[in-house]
Amino acid sequence: MNCPKPAGFLIVVIMALPARALAQHGHGEGPVKGIEMPGKQPEKTSPLPALKPAEGASVKILSPKEGQSFKGDEIPLQFKMVKGKRGSHVHAYVDGELMGMFESEKGTLTGIKPGRHTLELRVVSKDHQTELNATDRVRFVAQ
Repeated sequence: MNCPKPAGFLIVVIMALPARALAQHGHGEGPVKGIEMPGKQPEKTSPLPALKPAEGASVKILSPKEGQSFKGDEIPLQFKMVKGKRGSHVHAYVDGELMGMFESEKGTLTGIKPGRHTLELRVVSKDHQTELNATDRVRFVAQ
């Protein structure tokens, strides 16, 4: 028996990239909300990469403030960054999970589950891989 062959078909390739992280990168135009993937459980992340010398880069989180509480799953983010010789943008980690990338000094973290969390910002070079020893960390609560 000969089975008819389909006239045409489409192959879809899906890359497993952190959508919330990529959604905020590259805009530099003030607050940008990330993309939340409903029903998707956070993936376990490997340990954060080793930090490279700061070479003049620094970052200071202005909001959220240490211990601050928020209602809902959106956390406004504001920080001051000095790029130094190699810095380009910051990676935002919540409890060790990459949640966003920001070129501007304002944004919004979305999809934050209720509970106590630790936010860490790291200055990163243009290659998106080299994280510099220019970090700041605060704890906050989402309700």
